[in-house]
Amino acid sequence: MRKDLAMTSLRNKTAIVTGASSGIGYATARLFAQEGANVVVTARRQDALNALVTEIESEGGRAVALAGDIRDETLARALVETAVRHFGGLDIAFNNAGMNGEMGPTPGVSLAGWNETLAVNLTAAFLGAKYQIPAMLDRGGGSVIFTSTFVGYTAGMPGVAAMPPASRA
Repeated sequence: MRKDLAMTSLRNKTAIVTGASSGIGYATARLFAQEGANVVVTARRQDALNALVTEIESEGGRAVALAGDIRDETLARALVETAVRHFGGLDIAFNNAGMNGEMGPTPGVSLAGWNETLAVNLTAAFLGAKYQIPAMLDRGGGSVIFTSTFVGYTAGMPGVAAMPPASRA
């Protein structure tokens, strides 16, 4: 692909990126902005998000940060409202925030730890999609993307609660 086309494949698109303060979310937010997208970034650490927005803007991109707890339905709604208010709508949602949770054999994992992991890894993604999809439909469509991990489908960890039956020997 020609370089001038590669750098604008997301021009006039707006994306939400969760878990954007580090790792995959950070790299994705930067890449989306480099490709021409406006980005709304979220994570818990406002200072890291502010640094990301500054970096994106210094490279000519447009970004807005909204810090909060991804498990909070109010944040899910506010992210979409921010995309609409600042950039006119929503086209892409990269639901990336996640956590490992408590590690260990099933009898040692607390119910609170289990519920926290489900809330961050599953419920938060549901809440995001709940508000993202209608906003995308208002623009004629879009892409809702969910990050997963290889652990969920390819690896069993002996002595760890969520392991496939074959690794329980």
